[in-house]
Order: sequence, then C-alpha cells, then structure tokens
Amino acid sequence: MIFSIDHLVLSASQGQRRSLVERLETVGFASKGFELEFPEIGAASESLGYSGGGMVEFVYRSGSKEMPSLWFDRTPRVIGVGFASDDFEADTAWSTHPGAWMMSEDHLLPDGSNLHIHAAGPHEHLSPFYVFVMDRPSGQLQFPELTTGPKLVRLEIAGRDAMAWRQKLQQWLNLRSHDGQLAAGDIEISFSESEETRLHVSPTFVVGNGADSLPLSDGRLHLMAGD
Repeated sequence: MIFSIDHLVLSASQGQRRSLVERLETVGFASKGFELEFPEIGAASESLGYSGGGMVEFVYRSGSKEMPSLWFDRTPRVIGVGFASDDFEADTAWSTHPGAWMMSEDHLLPDGSNLHIHAAGPHEHLSPFYVFVMDRPSGQLQFPELTTGPKLVRLEIAGRDAMAWRQKLQQWLNLRSHDGQLAAGDIEISFSESEETRLHVSPTFVVGNGADSLPLSDGRLHLMAGD
C-alpha cells in the first residue's frame, strides 16, 4: 500500500540550494548529513528531514558534466515526487510496462554508512516532472525519529494537465479519492486546472513559526502557521 509521500525532489542551482536550505532550517527542517552524488548526470543532492520522516531533496550541479535540461532549465522547482510503499511488488505491478524504470543501487553517505535505494517509476524518469515509488517495507520513512517540526500536509498540482495527472496518479498508485482530490496517507493532493502549459507543483508544510510562501520557478513552497 502507498502510505505516504516519501520525499520531494527539487532542482536548484548551488546558490538556490544554499538559500533554501538555510531558510528551511530556520523553521525546523532537520539537516541529517544526507548528501548523495550522481556523477552520471553531473549532480549531487542535499536533503532535509521533516516531521514524520520524509524529506525534501535538493538536486544541484556538481562537476562539469551537462545536466539534464528537462530538470534544470528552470530552477528552483519540484521535479519529482516519491511515494512510500510497504508492499513494493504489489504497488509497482506496472514495473515491466514500457517507459517504467527500476532503481536498485548503493550510495555512500558522508558519515561512511551505506544507503541502499530501491525505487521504481511508472513512466519515463527523465521527464520534466516524474513520480516514483520508494520501497519502505517497515512502513517507516527515511527519518522516523523526526516526530516534531514541519509537517507536509498538502501538495497542489496545477496547470493545463493537472487533471490528467490526477488520473495517472490514481491509476498508477491506487490512491484514496475524495471530492476530486487524492490522498497519500494523511497528505492531501489537490489539482487545479488552468491555462498554464507548465506544471506547477506546490507543497504546503505546517510550521510552528516563520510562516512564509517561497517562490519557485513553477509553483510555491508554502510554510503555513499551525501546530
């Protein structure tokens, strides 16, 4: 079963990544030393944890290799959303379909520990916006020790293709549906159709202080005051 949003992937320049990380840390996002290298695309990433164990991953240029323009032509923005599954095989039954992809690889974290990533996506990974499923057999996200601080409560997908994405997510992930919205665990996914040709993906986090709405190239990152 898909039980939550696992993490959000944002593309950013190095300067944008530093600025956003610093801003999010001021409202309680946790730096966990979770940094990865992706030399095959000339990129690296830094992730911040939030309450419930999920994370926001910032992917940025690292090295001289040309990075995929589909992801880095406009930054910062949400380019990927990962969903958490406690029954990976059942939730990725589409993994042999054309365009689907599977990842099973190891990464060395800065503290010397090994991270194994087991994930799959139902459509082309190299897309302007992509979704994927992370294998979480224990029913816990990456940082289960984080029980306080910012909490992801909503993800808004807006644009001309918003309703098409609603249909795709429902079909691929069998998410709960209510009043035209979907849900992954206790996180609401809303859809707003407009004339905008580019997809705008805007997460909302509840924070204890420092409410704000941070502009992204396509969308916004909302920090909403609450308990």
